[in-house]
Amino acid sequence: MSYEDFKKLHERCTSGNCTPEEQKIFEEYRDNFDLSDTPWLPVFGDKAEIEKLLKNDLHSRLSKNKIKKLRSIYWPAAAAILVFALAGLFVANKYFKVKGTTPYELSGNQNEIKPGSNKAVLTLADGKQIKLDSSRKGRLFTLNNVTADNDVDSSIIYKKNTSAITRSPQVYNIISTPQGGKYQLILADGTKVWLNAGTTIRFPIDFRNGDRVVELSGEAYFEVAHDASRPFKVTSAGQVVQVLGTHFNINAYADNGVVKTTLLQGRVKVYGKDQPSSAVASALIIKPNEQAVFKGDQFFKVAVDAEEFVAWKRGVILFRDADIHDVMRKISRWYDVEVVYQGQMSKDTYSGEISRNAAFSEVLKILKLDDINVKVSGRKLIVSQ
Repeated sequence: MSYEDFKKLHERCTSGNCTPEEQKIFEEYRDNFDLSDTPWLPVFGDKAEIEKLLKNDLHSRLSKNKIKKLRSIYWPAAAAILVFALAGLFVANKYFKVKGTTPYELSGNQNEIKPGSNKAVLTLADGKQIKLDSSRKGRLFTLNNVTADNDVDSSIIYKKNTSAITRSPQVYNIISTPQGGKYQLILADGTKVWLNAGTTIRFPIDFRNGDRVVELSGEAYFEVAHDASRPFKVTSAGQVVQVLGTHFNINAYADNGVVKTTLLQGRVKVYGKDQPSSAVASALIIKPNEQAVFKGDQFFKVAVDAEEFVAWKRGVILFRDADIHDVMRKISRWYDVEVVYQGQMSKDTYSGEISRNAAFSEVLKILKLDDINVKVSGRKLIVSQ
């Protein structure tokens, strides 16, 4: 599509005078618009000045009280409209030829940092390790009447095949996801667990009489199978979450310095791991859309939108009033990059979302649009003022 054709189409669609077919074509071309790495012709005017006007206008629309909007990978959609509004120009870029009829994309960099994927390591009781990913399917082992299978949807499923009492010692397994990894787990009692990047869970291959207890570091979402006679407990970073059957998320990364337990469904009890049993009765109780926060040796609860805290499970990196360190921690975990800070960081906070399927190059564009100075050296992401 030529510049003149696109400009006419833009005028018709923004004035409400285009057909549904034209609107669809316009949105497809508009959403692929990108201002970086573009062949710039003198007739377009001063590129730096247009970029400056564009960014200023975006921030005036999206910023409020120093809270900046991190755009999704489709931020060029807004940029395309603003370029017309600010300069009355169409900018040919890597998706549009200056002369031609169809959009095109430049070939990708084979060394580009990739987003995370389904991968983990299973450590058996004897120390043997098994790499898990979407290519490994089928039976992993059978032990004490329990089978473990790696399923087609990249989840490992434990199943006890008899109701007979097992007299052998309790056996534990560990599943760890690396930075840039995620995985799913179904425990022998039917409880479903989703593991985020950089997470480790230790669990018995089957649950005997008494409490069902697992240990967690990192972040995981649980859908606990109901069993009134056997409470389900998750120990993590000095706290215990106790439930009978419910849906909740625990964020217990060591570098966060705080543990957050967010409830979506049911009711849970949260208390200190070293708290005497006599005090458990007075433990913190949270309901759906509440969050228990454990920092230092103190517990408190806050009201939240619980869905925001499980956005990662839906394939979204979500920020709400996050400082630069929180933004970078989430990006670092999913893209498996080391973040290096140079100089004093801004106290600005950021809100927005990024698809976990986005190419790392697109993430960099989003950050730069919000005046976050970043550059890449190998697998290091250098952030400076």
